[in-house]
Amino acid sequence: MIRLLPLALASLWNRRLTAGLTVIVVALSVSLLLGVERLRNDARESFASTVSRTDLIVGARSGPVQLLLYSVFHIGDATNEVSWPAVQRIAARQEVAWVVPLSLGDSHRGFRVVGTTPDFFRHYRYGDGRRIGFAAGRPFADVFEAVVGAEVAARLGYRDGVRITLSHGSGAHLADHGDKPFTVVGVLSPTGTPVDRSVLVGLDGIEAIHLNWQGGAPI
Repeated sequence: MIRLLPLALASLWNRRLTAGLTVIVVALSVSLLLGVERLRNDARESFASTVSRTDLIVGARSGPVQLLLYSVFHIGDATNEVSWPAVQRIAARQEVAWVVPLSLGDSHRGFRVVGTTPDFFRHYRYGDGRRIGFAAGRPFADVFEAVVGAEVAARLGYRDGVRITLSHGSGAHLADHGDKPFTVVGVLSPTGTPVDRSVLVGLDGIEAIHLNWQGGAPI
């Protein structure tokens, strides 16, 4: 056995190029496998920390991944819409404890605008079930009132009483809803979720700024 070791080392040295490439390939394969597993765990933890104590996400016909990215992470746009009567029918079911509708599509200086209801502040949970809190102000109650996330407030210097204008869409060429400004009435505490980068307004506010609009432009 001892005599075979020098022979094995000599053979390995003679094939050092092939052996080296084999070691590199194995190392890259292991690194790729560990990297994919790490990404899976990070994605799972990211979702768990973004929303918790929510059993079901309902949307119009689309892919499940697209619905998840749109509703939870505010990435992309919805392919279809859910009518308000459909939302009411879902909320009326006995097995449904609460419903928080979400509507995305507009933006404000690079941040997504989320249309919802005051129930969002009562039922939204993140992390290990923590409730969303206010660093200042209160939830919106009027049509043209808005609540901004922690990152929005920090980067744009917003506080209670600031008037802001929303933009139609989230692309490069935007049309402003300048005739219907909103007043910031609340600033949320940091959550480490997409809510920090959101401007939240009521669904009636979303509907109001799109009156007399068609095809992405006023008529």
